[in-house]
Amino acid sequence: MSTAEDGLRYGFGKNWADFIEKNFSEDAVTAAQNRLTEFLRIDSLAGRTFLDIGCGSGLHSLAAYRLGAERVISFDYDQDSVATTERLRRHAGKPANWTVGQGSVLDRPFLEALDKADVVYSWGVLHHTGDMWGAIRNAAIPMKPEGVFYIALYSADAYVDPPAAYWLKIKRRYNLQGPIGKRLMEWWYVWKFHIVPTWKAGGNPLDLMRRSHDRGMVFWTDIRDWLGGYPMDFAGLHETRDFCKTELDLDLVNLATGEGNTEFLFAHLGQNHQWSAIDERRKQLPLEQPFGGFNGAGFTCHIPSLKDTADCNEAPRRSRMMLYEDGRILGLAHSLHDHIAKYGGGRFSHWGEYIYFSASDSSDPNTNRRSYTYCEAF
Repeated sequence: MSTAEDGLRYGFGKNWADFIEKNFSEDAVTAAQNRLTEFLRIDSLAGRTFLDIGCGSGLHSLAAYRLGAERVISFDYDQDSVATTERLRRHAGKPANWTVGQGSVLDRPFLEALDKADVVYSWGVLHHTGDMWGAIRNAAIPMKPEGVFYIALYSADAYVDPPAAYWLKIKRRYNLQGPIGKRLMEWWYVWKFHIVPTWKAGGNPLDLMRRSHDRGMVFWTDIRDWLGGYPMDFAGLHETRDFCKTELDLDLVNLATGEGNTEFLFAHLGQNHQWSAIDERRKQLPLEQPFGGFNGAGFTCHIPSLKDTADCNEAPRRSRMMLYEDGRILGLAHSLHDHIAKYGGGRFSHWGEYIYFSASDSSDPNTNRRSYTYCEAF
């Protein structure tokens, strides 16, 4: 996707500057720190170099610094984001081991000139470059052989109703609006895709709007970021996993799905001792057949012993279970049950006493001669 034709590139930096100006708090930093340690499965970043590609607000660079990173390197294409990240660096006391600069992930020589990092981090950035796969390829260049590659990409698997093409039209329209038109579209989006569905599900829309994001962001910042984010590409779970394995020889070692962005953590198994040890402890257990059918491509397996770790109304993304088909990661976790039935494609949900799932090709898992296994905590 090229922006040379239409000049519609969204000014992410202004949105992040506004976020820091109005919503920065120590609670936001703590939330960002907690997400990093949870997903990386570490207690601190002591002794590690953290590279933040597309640093945006600088919040996660600050979180990495607070977690004791030996060195933090932040860069962004957008000068407003660079300025906002530098503002947080000053807030932290201008530490000498944290550098902030301007650069593009599509500039391969720039990436090759960077020092190698233990943690290469790029959350919600690479799909906005106009060349997502090239950006992923370049972003991995500064990763140490024993390091990790932590990226988050908009999920092609999640955006099926409405589909990706619909959202690209909405994003183009939003970026062509003036300030009043943008505000009207923001409220239209919130009404249609947040308030009405929450009401129908019996929830309180105000609770949804007040609740901070678990990465330390806030509701309206995320809305503007979503509607404005252009250029835009969507990435499927399987194609991203296969691209990183084929092109970069990276193994998928951690995964978080169920929201707009799918979070991926890659490493070279065999060179990264932490994740090699974690991977060795993961035991795949068979799903017991026969599987019950609940609708369309959807099937069920009863596992009442895992109810306490399953998703539920109070914790809709609690489960860390991963399903496999013939030993390969199956598909999108935490999926809506009607999406599992309608779209199949390996979508699944661990809810209550049951696993609701679909085969990768939406066939009948009772008769397709494939094995289905699960790991309790991916």
